[in-house]
Amino acid sequence: MENIVFNDVWGWDIALEMTFLAIASFSTLFAYLSYREGQLRDAVIGAAVAAVLPVFSLIILNLHLLKPEASYLLFLSPQPRSWMLYGGIGMSSLIALSALFALFAVLPSLKVPLLSRLSPLSHSSAFMNALGVLMILAGVFVSLYTGLLMSYERGIPFWHSAALPAIALFMGIAGGSSLYAFIRPADQRVSFALLSSLALLVAVYLAHLMVSLLGSPAAHASATKVLGSGLFQVTLLLSVLAVVSLAANMFWFRTRYVPIIAGAIGLITIFVLRLLLLEAGAWEFPVI
Repeated sequence: MENIVFNDVWGWDIALEMTFLAIASFSTLFAYLSYREGQLRDAVIGAAVAAVLPVFSLIILNLHLLKPEASYLLFLSPQPRSWMLYGGIGMSSLIALSALFALFAVLPSLKVPLLSRLSPLSHSSAFMNALGVLMILAGVFVSLYTGLLMSYERGIPFWHSAALPAIALFMGIAGGSSLYAFIRPADQRVSFALLSSLALLVAVYLAHLMVSLLGSPAAHASATKVLGSGLFQVTLLLSVLAVVSLAANMFWFRTRYVPIIAGAIGLITIFVLRLLLLEAGAWEFPVI
């Protein structure tokens, strides 16, 4: 249709930025659980990833602004109704809390006199539990934020849907699970989290496409574009194979390689589905 215009502003860079946030968001949960189980190395890696990846996301977002040099005004002149403000606060909180968690987790093993006064805090289970819970809450918010941001766009029917926050949440769980599939490939709980989150992500994504086909002309055009994409079809096939392989591996094979391969597929799936969601966003101009 000539009066349907597709988004050409948010592309692969924003998809990459949101993929970074998805990985970081639920890495916090696995980092905290690893800490509780005494797996210090795994905990520090997850918390460090949760602290570093949002920094790259903020850099990408800053470069995407019309005037990057004025980005500081987001905090100096806050607009309470701006989703950019909520995202900036959420990402900054995630970076700070994750960095603190990683620091206090390794503090007992550091021989730095300047930090010795903080050492009692790292031995306090109440403090570490509180810090871990706050870190997880910041991660969950950041995960949901990317979906809420897009669903708030009323002018783009394909994005203006209650399914997008759920899709973003499952992307976050799949992102954290994919990362820890590399770190702890033999952990059956990680495999189950990756299996279930990938399955739910694909199911909700497909349901969103089916509902969009029944919606407005713009929503129908968006869903048709995604369903007709060869990239989508290949990614869908890979994600289904990953889910089936993980299930078979949990019950029969129990090899370390399947979770690692499934983790790679999980990261690819998150990026591709997010990219297609962005590129297929369309609005309808009235015909005069």
